Amino acid sequence: MVAGALFVSACARQAVSTETAIPGAAIPSVGAAPSTTGAASGRGAVESFLTAVRLQDLQGMSALWGNGKGLARDQLKRDELEKRLVIMQCLMQHDKFVFAEERPRLQAGGTQEHVVTLTKGKQSATTTIATVAGPGGRWLVEDVDVTRLREFCS
Repeated sequence: MVAGALFVSACARQAVSTETAIPGAAIPSVGAAPSTTGAASGRGAVESFLTAVRLQDLQGMSALWGNGKGLARDQLKRDELEKRLVIMQCLMQHDKFVFAEERPRLQAGGTQEHVVTLTKGKQSATTTIATVAGPGGRWLVEDVDVTRLREFCS
C-alpha cells in the first residue's frame, strides 16, 4: 500500500540510552490558546494527536503533525494533506491508548520515539510514534509506524 509507505521512515534509527531528564518530558500546557500548534512535550503531542484521531478531528491532527521545519499543513498541498490525514486517522482509529513504555526512546537528532498500544474493541496493536521539536520548541508528531496498524482500518 502506497499510503503506508508514506509514513514508514526509510531511515534506520539508532536508540540512545540516558538516565538524565528527558528534554520535552511531559509538561502541562496551561492556558494554551486554541490556535496554538504542537504541544509542550513529545508525550503531549502523542496524547493530543491520538485524541484528535479518536475524535476524527483532522484539523486537530494537522495542528500536531509535522517535522523540524514546521507543520505538514504548511508544507503540503491541501488535498495531499487531507488524504494523508484520513489514511492515518483510519489506520490509527482506537477506543483507547496507553504508553507501553513510560519514557520515550531517544533517537539521533533529538527525536523521541514513543511506544504506544492502541486498542479497538478486542484488538490491540503496539506501534511507535516519533516526535520532534518544531519551530518555537513546540513538539510535533513526525512519524507513525503504521505497518502494525493495518487491521485497525475497517
